[in-house]
Amino acid sequence: MTELQELRKRRELVVLAAELQRANVVKRLERIQVNPARKLLGLAATAVSRPALFTLGAAAFRFAVRAYKRRVARATRH
Repeated sequence: MTELQELRKRRELVVLAAELQRANVVKRLERIQVNPARKLLGLAATAVSRPALFTLGAAAFRFAVRAYKRRVARATRH
């Protein structure tokens, strides 16, 4: 095998490796986009980016924390 043939063979192997890596990355990205947890995080991020929804979410969180504190306080008194 001549040096030129050897270089061509190496080039083919490098191109093949690059194509395999690209296919692997594409498959991983598709899996990430399909993942339901990622969709929920995306919805949560969208909700937080909207001020009205953020305000409502914060109010609901405060309400839940107060209810939890009351329940814990009642449990420690008895």
